[in-house]
Amino acid sequence: MRVLVTWGSKRGGTEGIARIVGETLRDEGHAVDVLPSRAAARASGHEAVIVGGALYANRWHPAARRFVKRREKDLRRVPTWFFSSGPLDSSAERLEIPPTRQVATLMERVGAVGHVTFGGRLEPDARGFPASGMARTRAGDFRSPDRIRAWAIGVARALPSARPGTVVTQPGRSIARLVLHAVAGWAACGIVMAALLAVTSERMALALHAAVVPILFVVVARHYFAARGARDPVPTALGFVATVIVLDLVVVSGLFLRSLVLFESVAGAWLPLALVFLATWATGEIASMMPEPARAHAAGS
Repeated sequence: MRVLVTWGSKRGGTEGIARIVGETLRDEGHAVDVLPSRAAARASGHEAVIVGGALYANRWHPAARRFVKRREKDLRRVPTWFFSSGPLDSSAERLEIPPTRQVATLMERVGAVGHVTFGGRLEPDARGFPASGMARTRAGDFRSPDRIRAWAIGVARALPSARPGTVVTQPGRSIARLVLHAVAGWAACGIVMAALLAVTSERMALALHAAVVPILFVVVARHYFAARGARDPVPTALGFVATVIVLDLVVVSGLFLRSLVLFESVAGAWLPLALVFLATWATGEIASMMPEPARAHAAGS
């Protein structure tokens, strides 16, 4: 069979794992293309795919995530395996470490048939935050070539009879769900603003409203991101902001004010919109780094 092996990695540790997997599959008689994610995104004609990603704070490297999302339909048609690398200790040798929440969600989207976590690698002279700090106490190569080869041999022998896995529908990806959450946040902010205008001056109401907006949208965003398959933080934040703008245009400016004067005010429109974006984005980033219960493993490679 012709197999594509690809990866996303910052420091080359995961690439090393991918190349061992590729070599082992070739030794077992398969035709293998070992390509970085950017080149793999344009590759075609493969009968199976293996995708690896380095873990950073429980999240796969962005290049691995982008590959899966761009090739989602293609990956659903062939048997696909994932592997992660990250733990900077011997835990990957001693334990079967399940995929992190983010990786498990990607597996469900494409119907991946299997996953394994390997140890990571961190050089003593690693640069950048937080790698340089971690390197002082946790530097080392915790990858096990023997375990990597054993896993790859298992995949190689399963390939002839392998079939694509079952794709799991994820309600959290629904556009309607995203919009409804944005509407709920906008409505809550509107109620707060109306109440403030009834008891204080417009200037004070705007100041207090600006303080309340991020709190309300943190609550809304937490509920949104709690669902399996919720969209990434930046697209979600942009979706929330776009929904709020449309509602302000149609309801506030169109029905109540009958003018666009609202959008001439930094404190009345643009500051709250910026706070909606920041609160949603930050909440999503934090949620994506949180491990699921009994899945507390992350590092880097």
